[in-house]
Amino acid sequence: MADAGMEHKLRPEGIGWRVGASIFSFFAAIIAVILWLFFYAGSYNAYQNLAIIVVIFLAFVAVMGAVWASWGLKQRNWWHGQIHGSHLAALDTGGSIP
Repeated sequence: MADAGMEHKLRPEGIGWRVGASIFSFFAAIIAVILWLFFYAGSYNAYQNLAIIVVIFLAFVAVMGAVWASWGLKQRNWWHGQIHGSHLAALDTGGSIP
């Protein structure tokens, strides 16, 4: 019973919806490229089609950045606390700093 509580504390908060949004946006980008190439690309030249695919890719990257940025900042703060906490623990016990 105590293990379940400890496991819950080790799992990062708010990661579930971010994973779902990542999967959804990845497949949405793939579908957008497929729809563009099959239905709309014929009336544009190769450079224009390449530009549209690059825009779809940049939109995907922007969505991923927006979704994961706040989580990354939270993890940075968590790692910062873990690193400094382990240094203090090593100093308190007379051990070496990793």
